[in-house]
Amino acid sequence: MIRKLGLVAVALGVVLTGTLAWHLATRQQPTLPIAMVEPPSGEMSAAEIEADRLENLALDRDQETAPLARWSAMARREGDALIIRMAGHDVASFTDSGYCDGFDQCARWRFRGVWHLGGRDYPWLTFFHGEGEEMAFFTDTSGALFGAAGEPSASPDGRLMVLAYNDPDLGGSVSVFEAGPGGLNLVADSDLAGCDAVEWEDAGHLAMTCIDSDTSTGQRYMTAVLFRDEGGWRITPRGELDPATKQLLAKPTRALVGFDLKAVADTPATHQGQKDTVDPYFVEKGYKRL
Repeated sequence: MIRKLGLVAVALGVVLTGTLAWHLATRQQPTLPIAMVEPPSGEMSAAEIEADRLENLALDRDQETAPLARWSAMARREGDALIIRMAGHDVASFTDSGYCDGFDQCARWRFRGVWHLGGRDYPWLTFFHGEGEEMAFFTDTSGALFGAAGEPSASPDGRLMVLAYNDPDLGGSVSVFEAGPGGLNLVADSDLAGCDAVEWEDAGHLAMTCIDSDTSTGQRYMTAVLFRDEGGWRITPRGELDPATKQLLAKPTRALVGFDLKAVADTPATHQGQKDTVDPYFVEKGYKRL
């Protein structure tokens, strides 16, 4: 009798176990709330990435506010595009693009003002492509683009424009433009002279500060003057500056060496050399003649 009861209990347990398993398998499982996944510490969210991109794209645009207000008839900004207008119509546009982070993979065009040279107005823009020195550019009524690296400095009579820059690591250059009846012409340049313009002493002499580099003795700063004589344009040193105080030394530490600029005869002052030729590099960087 006891054995029969045991068998019944075992059989009943199997039935109950199977029934419970079936019930658990077929019962609707509760729906759990899905937690929002936050980016790991140190990583940017999609919104932050977009905000950073827009901030990078608008780098230094606040510096355009005053010149755009002053010369509103000649330049305006429409979003990422800078539009230049001359003689009653739009002549060129310059569109920002890419992300600037130390490589040549972006374009930033900024309107800086207008230079009056040789009786004409020339809108002045700067261009930066992510690395190296900022470049200065001008446009004319045809929408042509011309300029060079460096900071512009115009002679008192408005006949000459010099673009010069100096970087102890990258070197430098000096370019001389002359305003003539046909517009600006590039008349001389050098990519060996690393100089900064100081001030015009008169209409033909520009005081400068230059770096003289020597592989054996290192770099030194010099005072110099840019001028043209019967031999052409040259930079002649006047004295050596103390590297710490930038004061003139009584005697230079070694012989002073000047620079002769390469003459460029009757060359239109476009960056690409010809006004009717468009450099594909700057087209890729957002320049378009209209």
